Amino acid sequence: MRTIVATTSALALAFAIGAGAGSVNAQTEIKVPLETPAAHIKTRTAVVFKETLEKMSAGKYKVTLYPSGQLMAGKDEVPAVARGQVQMAMPTIGYVSTIEPTFKLLETPMLFDSYDSMETVLNGPVGKELLDKLGAKRLMGAGFWYDGFVALWSNQPIKTLADFKGKKIRVFPSEVLASSTKALGAAPTAIPGAEVFLALKQGVADGAWTTAPYGNQIKLYEVLKSVTKVNLFPFGYVVVVNPAWYKKQGAEGQKMITDALAAGKAYNLKEITNSINDAYKNVAANGMEVVEFSDEERARWITALKPLYDGLDPEIKALLAKIKK
Repeated sequence: MRTIVATTSALALAFAIGAGAGSVNAQTEIKVPLETPAAHIKTRTAVVFKETLEKMSAGKYKVTLYPSGQLMAGKDEVPAVARGQVQMAMPTIGYVSTIEPTFKLLETPMLFDSYDSMETVLNGPVGKELLDKLGAKRLMGAGFWYDGFVALWSNQPIKTLADFKGKKIRVFPSEVLASSTKALGAAPTAIPGAEVFLALKQGVADGAWTTAPYGNQIKLYEVLKSVTKVNLFPFGYVVVVNPAWYKKQGAEGQKMITDALAAGKAYNLKEITNSINDAYKNVAANGMEVVEFSDEERARWITALKPLYDGLDPEIKALLAKIKK
């Protein structure tokens, strides 16, 4: 009997030691939901983050990506991070602005004319102020990723504001986009992304708002004649992390996560610039006229959008004032 007890005690001790050793070397999983497909720039950026962190941490961190909404719908990402259901996500700016309205600043039409100008702002005090506001929402704002500026695709070249007036223009779900289209003198027409090509081919609308990479991808050059670089507002994402989980990672883990996110951001900036440039080159090669705005013409469009600026929330107006300083 004594032998059995001794053996049992020895096994229990060995299991306890083994469990303790395993916990020291335990792998930490980071679950990242993505509503975008594998080939999309946001998912590819997340892959860079994943590969960088896993290599940098020598396997301490395992990043599991769930593209194409496999884990949850895009609208559920923000509350899932706040609850700790997942460790981080990169929801669209629109989803973040629903819980923190000051992020609507980034949907202000024609606020930025390039990624360089936007990066200058978002890497400065205004960007930090926006991200810090998420702390009150049980979120840690960890940066911004991008997906192209919204351009204007049309069946006739739109070079001036007068050319745009009276046109019927496809819009995607966005209150800002519909309001901007009306303020500029055209009629917004809601058409789902999957139906845009056929609708334009059938003449349901005179043109469409979408990003250069997407317009090129769905071959709008086959049904339209022109694209204007309006750069109405950026399509982008906010990187959010569960703050309680992040705090538990300690200084070393936090630095690795931050450095891996920086590697993803660097890839994102380079890739989106290349994607936009390549898209415009390809549509031009396929016979489309690519229209550039002069500073004077851009100013006319901004003036036409003034009623929208006047109706902005006072807090957003205050941020705009800081940007213009």
